[in-house]
This record gives sequence, C-alpha cells and structure tokens, in this order.
Amino acid sequence: MKKICSKLYALPAREGDCLLFQFQNGDGEYRHILIDGGNRTQLDFNNLKKSILEILKDSGSGQIDLAIVTHSDDDHISGILKILADAQLNHLVKKIWFNAEKTINCFFKTDSGNTQKYKVITAGNRTAKSSRIQDNDLYNILDQDERWQKDLIKVGISENIDNLKITVLSPSIEKLQKLNSYWPTQKQRTVKSSGKKGFDYGVPYQEFKKNMPKFEEDSSPVNGASIALLLEWESKRFLLLSDAHPSVIVDTLQDMYGESLPIDIEVLKISHHGSSKNTSDDLLNAVNCKNFIVSANANRRHYHPNKEALSRVLINKGIENTNFYFTYFNNELKKIFSDESTVNLFFPTNQEKGVCLKYEHENSR
Repeated sequence: MKKICSKLYALPAREGDCLLFQFQNGDGEYRHILIDGGNRTQLDFNNLKKSILEILKDSGSGQIDLAIVTHSDDDHISGILKILADAQLNHLVKKIWFNAEKTINCFFKTDSGNTQKYKVITAGNRTAKSSRIQDNDLYNILDQDERWQKDLIKVGISENIDNLKITVLSPSIEKLQKLNSYWPTQKQRTVKSSGKKGFDYGVPYQEFKKNMPKFEEDSSPVNGASIALLLEWESKRFLLLSDAHPSVIVDTLQDMYGESLPIDIEVLKISHHGSSKNTSDDLLNAVNCKNFIVSANANRRHYHPNKEALSRVLINKGIENTNFYFTYFNNELKKIFSDESTVNLFFPTNQEKGVCLKYEHENSR
C-alpha cells in the first residue's frame, strides 16, 4: 500500500485568513484549494507569494485548482486582489468562487444602483480599504473571466475535485438576504472594528470555567454571509469556518448528519479569528475535534482572539484533548493562557510560514 497525504497550511494573514489545502488524489497527483488571501501590505504579499510558489513547486502541481473568497471583508479579500494582479500567480488559479455584492443583488432581483461606497481611510502608515470598494474591484476584475461563473455559493452547494469533496455549510439564503438588505442602508462612513476594546487575557481561565458568559452570536450581516466549508478527503474531514455564524453551521450539519452528530473532524479553523461571538457550545457539541487553528495576530484594532472563545473550547473539549495552533507568535498571544500552563498552545517557529498540519491515508492503488 502507498501512502498519500494532505496538508492544511494556515498562512500568516495579519488579522485575516489565508488557508491553502494541498492534497493528493488516488494517483498521487497534488491538487490545491486556496481560501482567502488575508489583509496584506506589499511586504506581507511578497512573503505570501514566496510561500505559495514554494508549496506549489514542492508538489510539482504548479496550480491552484480553486480559489475561494469567503466574503468581502478586507482581511479576507485584500490578498486575493493582489494575487490576481500578480502576473506570476494569476494564471495559476484555475477556478474562483466569490459571492459579489452584484451577484447577490442579481440573485434576489434587487437594484444595486443606490448602494453607497465607504470611504477609504488611513490606518497608521498604510491604507485600509473598505470591503465594499474591494468587492466592487474584484467584481470588475472577474466580470468577463471564465474562471468565475457568478454562481451563488450557498448552503447545499458541493463540488468534487478528484478525491476531495467540498460542501458549503454557510451562508444560508436567509443570511444572504439579510446582507442584501443591509448594504443599501449603509451611509458613507469609515470602517469600524466590531471587536471589543481591549484584550480579555487578564481574566483567569478558572474564572471563565466558573462563570462563562452567556453566548451571544455575532450580528454582522457581512460575517453571516461568509462561505464556510466542510472538506472531506478520503476518510478525513476539515471544518473551515471563515467568519460564519455558528447557528448556520449547526443547522446545516444537523440537516446533513442528523442523529449521527457529533462528527469527527481532524481540524477546525475557528470562526472569526477567535471572536467570542462565533464559537458556541452548540457548534462544539456537533463535532469531535482536538485540533483548532486560530488565525489572528492579537492586534489592537480587533483584539482577536478572545480568551473567552478559546476557554469555551477548552471547557467543552477538555484541556488535555485540545490543541490550539496559532498563525502568529507575539507578546500578546504569549500571555493568553499565562495563568494556565497546561493548555496546549502551538506557535509558528517561522513567522513567514504560519501553520502546517499534515495527514496521511493508506492508498490501495
């Protein structure tokens, strides 16, 4: 028997997401799925480009079979715009999934003519573009591109790439409708953070264990319309939640598996960078999982990850059964469980490489 393998790379993306899933098919050939591109300065992008090209070269594949933009928030879409503007990377992308504002308008047969653009604001020494301007930019880039079919990506959509099955768990039609109704109400304004002002790392884990706050779900229409995915490669499952709302994920898994829940998951990419409003006990009860990826850098704009969210995972799964893999290592993240030394925290040894989790399967071919 010959072993085939898959690797899930969670690349550094500032406060955002950038995931690259590499897998071998039954013949041992490599395929690649890219999910989001993070929020990147030019230096960040140069590092991303180097990492992606190295991964593709090592596999001998040389292409990204599917690139997915989960939603149009800056920390997910920005790097994708840079990839498609890069002559070396652009032609390597073979297919694209993206729910643009205009394609959602079209699905619901509503007029996008009255939507108002956000301002472009300056954050520190770099420009922080608004999500909706970038949404429109990406639409214009892809409008006549055959790699993008303008299909609405929603619950119920699935696709097979060789021995990988991709199932869309979010967004629901209701969440897409809510986003479509929300956009025209937004007057011209600067983009504000949805995060709480301040880290909660000073709250002891035992305090969360004794008195965990009641869960309140994220109310952002943009996050609620995120594309969340279940990847099934051979016998292994991977749950990649973008910024999705946990209630939608739970409802979809319930529809798919019913009394077979909880299902076994190799790794779960925690929703919304470890926000306290995107990981519920209902979601955790729906999966058996030990490994959790936290895509966040503890910046002082969003203050993610929240210790409350990670503590909820630990309480539900048990400290000894839980591994957290972070895409960054810095002084703030180092403090998150300084009061509880038994928590299994894994930080990247190379800040430019992020996290890589590897899985193998015995192939009978």
